[in-house]
Amino acid sequence: MRPITVYLADNHQIVLQGISSSIEHEAAMQVVGRTTDSLNVLDDLVRLRPDVLVLDLMMPNLPGFEILRRVQEHPSLSTRVVVFTMHGEIGYVVQALHQGAMGFVLKDVDTAFLIEAIRAVADGREYLSPPFSSDAIHAYQQRRDASRLSEVDIWDELSRRERETLVLVAQGLTNRQIGRKLNISFRTVEKHRASMMKKAHFKSEADLIQFAIRRGLIPPE
Repeated sequence: MRPITVYLADNHQIVLQGISSSIEHEAAMQVVGRTTDSLNVLDDLVRLRPDVLVLDLMMPNLPGFEILRRVQEHPSLSTRVVVFTMHGEIGYVVQALHQGAMGFVLKDVDTAFLIEAIRAVADGREYLSPPFSSDAIHAYQQRRDASRLSEVDIWDELSRRERETLVLVAQGLTNRQIGRKLNISFRTVEKHRASMMKKAHFKSEADLIQFAIRRGLIPPE
């Protein structure tokens, strides 16, 4: 039987090594790639075609939610996603599932839950690690649906470059640093930044940072 192929994306090299070691001990699984740089993820997935992506939400450059969105929107990818994160707020779970993840596993649970999640999503089944349950997720979604969601609407209104600019501004980068990171001119960054602030109705950088924290684009600390 062909092994389940897995690609790992996490902010920390030591976490990647630990997960990779655990997976490689499973006879029916194979790690085909891993990275700490979110900018590598989509190209690697297209090249390697893994069955499952194990994705940290708090990646540098592009946040996990943006990677997840791009994976779901890619016309030729069938890779299924397990979110693997330290952030246990139920809102993160709901947002991840809404954006196409099939599994959600907390980093502080036993690695056996991650292995179980990989097997489940590879088989087409949703998987939530403790302490989450489908009933709790459904109840939370019902409470949120009535107001949902000016912030989702704001994010969906932004262009890809405006989203990238928002995340990098929230991370504290200057316009010149953002330009170097995205390989665009200082003037182009200014244009994207002004357009993004106007569309999102941000009155200050503090508004932008709070939005990024609420959406899980940057860690709250």
